[in-house]
This record gives sequence, structure tokens and C-alpha cells, in this order.
Amino acid sequence: MSAALLRRGLELLAKSEAPQAAPNQAKPSRASVKRARKAKATQTRKLRNSAKGKVPKSALAEFQKRECQDHLKTNLKFMTCARITVAEAVTRQILLQNRGRKACDRPVAKMKKNKKAESTVFTEEDFQKFQQEYFGS
Repeated sequence: MSAALLRRGLELLAKSEAPQAAPNQAKPSRASVKRARKAKATQTRKLRNSAKGKVPKSALAEFQKRECQDHLKTNLKFMTCARITVAEAVTRQILLQNRGRKACDRPVAKMKKNKKAESTVFTEEDFQKFQQEYFGS
């Protein structure tokens, strides 16, 4: 299973748990939110001003540093903590997401065709009449 599929499955699980977790949490006051925004804005200004003498890091080094992280423990912790049964629609959506897009990956839908008994338009008398006219017997 690829990382993208696993990430998508975890997002779907998180969406199903979000409505249950929201009422339990208390909302922060407006004053504390304003203070946090102001502190964040001043911090970004300071970072922007202090970067004059620094040499920028290479993007490749940053990528390699982040690439080595293993998220298995955090994902397992999340999965084991979420002992809540997930809705069947979410489960079905995850399973559909994990299936491949190729025709060989999709399950074959069994279509039963009702075969009607073959019947002819002609009767037995018509066949005998044709035989007499055509073969002369």
C-alpha cells in the first residue's frame, strides 16, 4: 500500500472522528487568539529581518532530512486509540480508494442473462409444407 493511499485512509478516519471530538474541546477566548496572532506576526517579522547574513539551506538537504522520518509509530498509535467503530460508508470509501484503477484490479460483476427458450416462428406444419414444395417428397 502506498503512502498516499494510507494518508488518504487516515484522513477519512479523521473526518469521521472530527464531529465527536469537537464538542468536548473548550473554545479559546478571543483575547488569547488575538495575542497568539500578534505574537506569531512579530515572530515572522523577526525571522524575516534576521536572515540577512545567513546562507540559505539547500532544498535537497531539507528534503532528505524530512524523508527519513518514520511515521509508523504515530500512525499505529492513532489507529489503536481510535477503537470507535467507523461508519460502513467510510469503510467502503477507504476500500474503494485502495483498489486499483485498472480493469484487472476491479472485481468482476456477475451478470446473469436470462436465456429464453429458443422458439421459432414456424410451426411443424410449415416445415412439412416447405419440405413437400422444395424436395417434392
